[in-house]
Amino acid sequence: MDAARPKPGTRRRTRDAAPARIDRTVATVLRIFPFSNTSQMVVWLAEDGRRLVTSVKGAARPKSAFLGQYDLFQTCELLYYAASRDGVHVARECDALRRRDNLRDNWRAEHCASWFSALADIAASSDAASPALFALFGETLDALDACPGAPPPALFARFEARILAFLGLRPNLPGAASGAVRFNLAAGRPAAPDDPAADPVVRLPGAAVALFSTLADSPSVGPGSSLLRETPPGTLPLLRFLGLFLRYHLPDAPADGRALAVSALGPAGPAGR
Repeated sequence: MDAARPKPGTRRRTRDAAPARIDRTVATVLRIFPFSNTSQMVVWLAEDGRRLVTSVKGAARPKSAFLGQYDLFQTCELLYYAASRDGVHVARECDALRRRDNLRDNWRAEHCASWFSALADIAASSDAASPALFALFGETLDALDACPGAPPPALFARFEARILAFLGLRPNLPGAASGAVRFNLAAGRPAAPDDPAADPVVRLPGAAVALFSTLADSPSVGPGSSLLRETPPGTLPLLRFLGLFLRYHLPDAPADGRALAVSALGPAGPAGR
């Protein structure tokens, strides 16, 4: 960004003479929607893990300074006037740092990125907001951006498993199992003999149980990760389980969006709905 711009923390005067602080952050675009004929509202995941909403005035004008400076799934350097009341800030300047252009060319990766954005939005709006959430979302988008075709199912399952851990909803699964585990979705743990008959119970193969622990505890998914090359045993039943668990414990998450994203995984699609 231009060194001549106002420094973060400086203030401007608004029409009612109230000072407005200028803040700076690095943030990734989660959602974009119209605000008026020429303006947009942008929902961001900031580098500290919080959810940030800005209005971008004149964004759709032909000569707007914001043209080409932000888009879905891009990570940007953002300068904005901090709001003091309604929580909607006003974007001042924006520069794209990571464009991830493949996410607009590869429809399979784009569908997955859209679902991950919905989950990141939920997590950023909760007490789970943290820099680690921003890092998880960014590295997952980078991995999707590197996919020439269908995203790896294990990468998909890893993001969901990690998000559940951030939200404090991690299923209480054993680290390993010699056989299948009967799991009570309502209780979030293996089913017990005295569980109410009305509680939903699903069967999870031992390979899926072990894979969940591996994915949920995986610290990183760099370019050389096996998650980008292989489909480990248990991946498909784990996808199905995670879909049921998310539907039960995150009812506000868009189920149709997940179904569309899972279908983009190709052969893994029917098993993960």
